[in-house]
Amino acid sequence: MTGPTPRQQAGYLRRLLRRGEVVVRDVRSGRALPVIVELQGDVISLLPIAEAADSAGSAPQEALRWAGVMSRLRRALPLEDAEDLVDAVEAEAGRKSLENAGS
Repeated sequence: MTGPTPRQQAGYLRRLLRRGEVVVRDVRSGRALPVIVELQGDVISLLPIAEAADSAGSAPQEALRWAGVMSRLRRALPLEDAEDLVDAVEAEAGRKSLENAGS
């Protein structure tokens, strides 16, 4: 009998993190950090989202949302294509913010 696939293991790890049964802590403050679980091939990566030194709250929801989008893109596309797509989105977002600032 074979063991669970890396995808199943990553899903189980996500559930444990969501339930609070596994916690990733900031060594400086001792606070629990939000974590992105990313699967690339057979490797499961835990990407903690560290708080800024002046931040009293948790990571901005916008940053968490985009990190999740990037994680899904990396699973769906070859890494080079995903990075090209992210670069294009960032360039467009930067262009839009410059247009809005100039208005």
